Amino acid sequence: MLPAFPDSLREAALGSLERLEVEARTGSVVTEVDADGVSWRPTSVGLQPGGQDAKGGRIEAQTVLWAAGIAASPLTASLGVPLDGVGRVRTESTLTVPGHPNTFVVGDMCALEQDGRWLPGVAQVAKQEGAHSARNILRAIAGQSLERFRYRDYGTMAVIGRGRAVADLGPFKASGFFAWLFWLFLHLFWLIGFRNRLAVMGEWAWAYVTLQRRVRLITGGRRETEKVE
Repeated sequence: MLPAFPDSLREAALGSLERLEVEARTGSVVTEVDADGVSWRPTSVGLQPGGQDAKGGRIEAQTVLWAAGIAASPLTASLGVPLDGVGRVRTESTLTVPGHPNTFVVGDMCALEQDGRWLPGVAQVAKQEGAHSARNILRAIAGQSLERFRYRDYGTMAVIGRGRAVADLGPFKASGFFAWLFWLFLHLFWLIGFRNRLAVMGEWAWAYVTLQRRVRLITGGRRETEKVE
């Protein structure tokens, strides 16, 4: 559960989910999804709660929501360079492609390890990589050596549900309602323009008070198309 966070915040996130009546099954991997449910198996017997079958099991369900991440752009496969498990380019520390010092990769297509951990695929990493690549391009034009990229971690936050979140901002760590409020105001701060901030704040306030979200859903049965000969 949220492996990028410290243990205390991971436990707080799990507790928030349990209060929302969510049963979290950790240490498991999905092996099959079909029309009737999901099959799973444990990745480590030691991580399974007591009473669960070490060989795995099945969860019957009519609706399955899959949120296990996505693969990188298929463009990376055409480069003929080392890739990671999801197809991202394993770049040099300068964010250049191995063997191609004039080609830079940033964002969701970049896989870079720092301090023994892979950098997460979040907006802050992509923004810093983009700015650093621009500086390195200017240095290359001027005939100077390229500089190594160093990600500056400003913290990580995650929303668990209505009024619940976790925040890891260096020495400052929080969970629950206060962390959720901090997440809201921080996202408003990074929006461009006062009008956008006011509009988003109004939308969030309305959704919070009315327990509703403004979404567009396609409902009803499928419309059969008649073939006219």
